[in-house]
Amino acid sequence: MKVINIDKWKRKEYFNFFSEYDEPFFGIVSEIECTKAMKSAKESGVSFFSYYLHQSISAVNEIEEFRYRMEDGEVVVFDTIHASATIGREDESFGFSFTEFNKDFKKFNASLQAEIKRVKSISGLGVDANAARNDVIHYSSIPWSKFTGLTHARHFHRVDTVPKITFGKAFLRDDKWYMAVAINAHHGFMDGVHISKYLERFQKLLNKES
Repeated sequence: MKVINIDKWKRKEYFNFFSEYDEPFFGIVSEIECTKAMKSAKESGVSFFSYYLHQSISAVNEIEEFRYRMEDGEVVVFDTIHASATIGREDESFGFSFTEFNKDFKKFNASLQAEIKRVKSISGLGVDANAARNDVIHYSSIPWSKFTGLTHARHFHRVDTVPKITFGKAFLRDDKWYMAVAINAHHGFMDGVHISKYLERFQKLLNKES
């Protein structure tokens, strides 16, 4: 983690401007094509969720703007960002999880599967120290529905600078599979161009053959 010298930071004016807003977050909903990703996951015998989550957090870590946060009153840039995903249970409740990022998918997936098992073994939100970490992306998925818009519950009296990424139901169109993805982030830290870079990189990673 490195502390940013705001006075020399190219985003100083943007950060100061948007930080005065009651709601400094902005959001974009787009689609990604996931035909090859679904095929790769199936051929590898792994869950599609695990596969695309790893590609997403890999793309995030390549884009500096997704690693900016407020930490103890200072703007910082983390070296590595991890995944904090909501995990659903059979009783239709969910709990929070934490999975450390690893470039090696097999190691990441092993940690994720252990965390999914842990969350499903408890009840409630499962709030712990990891739930308050800033070096994460808040992930969630809505695998039951397609969507074209999304909002999040927000606590305006608490400083929150963690981006939120949500995935929708995979659906077939013109013989290809697609999935909605919503990205919400602090406008002081990034703009539409940076979300577009994430989406472009995410798409390229999904298109890799297994």
